[in-house]
Amino acid sequence: MPIEIASTTLAGFPALRVAGEAGRPPLLFLHGAFVTHEPWRGWMTRLAGRGWTGVAPARRGRLGAGPAKARGLRFADYLQDTLAVIDVLGEAPILVGHSLGGLLAQKVAEAGRCRAMVLLSPAPAAMLTAQPVALPGLLPMMPGILAGQPVLPSARGCARIALNRMPAGERPRCHASLVHESGAVYREMIFGAVSVDPTKVTCPTYVLGGVDDHVISRGLLRFTATRYRADLKILDGHAHWLLEEPGWEAIVDDVADWLDRVWRAALRKEPGAVSQPVSKFVPSGAPAVSAKSLDR
Repeated sequence: MPIEIASTTLAGFPALRVAGEAGRPPLLFLHGAFVTHEPWRGWMTRLAGRGWTGVAPARRGRLGAGPAKARGLRFADYLQDTLAVIDVLGEAPILVGHSLGGLLAQKVAEAGRCRAMVLLSPAPAAMLTAQPVALPGLLPMMPGILAGQPVLPSARGCARIALNRMPAGERPRCHASLVHESGAVYREMIFGAVSVDPTKVTCPTYVLGGVDDHVISRGLLRFTATRYRADLKILDGHAHWLLEEPGWEAIVDDVADWLDRVWRAALRKEPGAVSQPVSKFVPSGAPAVSAKSLDR
């Protein structure tokens, strides 16, 4: 049977949904800055083929959900949107977050609202220091970022910052799909205004990133993985846009293998916790599955 991605609405936001096997928690896909939920389609389809139900919502400031061009939004607004989606789901999901979505995942995990998380090129809960190679693409946006105004990278800037491992012929399509981002949110991210207490993040965590990432350096990947005692994989031949770069299918398959190990560990450790509502899943701040239960 072909796998079908359905368009739906979750907590008032446009979203994608795909069905997997019964009895597993859903995967909640959290997109990054300047994009919508749409680029998750390939990941959702491939993971559904491995049995995982998935949902990917947009957030405020996108696709008709105001404010226009995300003007004036803060990181706390995006976090509120994410928690509202989890409330609608009715059970604690496994998070798959990319870039800014990875930082959102860390805050959700801090609140004890997920079972595990996969962080793809995640923004750190610290200053996001700019790499010299990215500065020509980033500097034109800095006045808007510092002023908290909506920002959007140019096609050339986007190619330098995030699409450097995408085929040149695909870059115009990717850039055309971008949306304005809140400069205030981006400012919070790059100046480390979003803090996470690592002692409260006790769920299994997998951190992945690319050797050639011009946004999230290898040092920042190691920083995030160390904070949460996470499994870490740094991928040769990849950069920031892990969702669609050539070879993305192998990354998804690796993530699926990790998810299968985590889920088997959860069934061994807490067989009675399968598909419990969020309110009954675990006490606030408690782990759904100890990181020590992972096969390392």
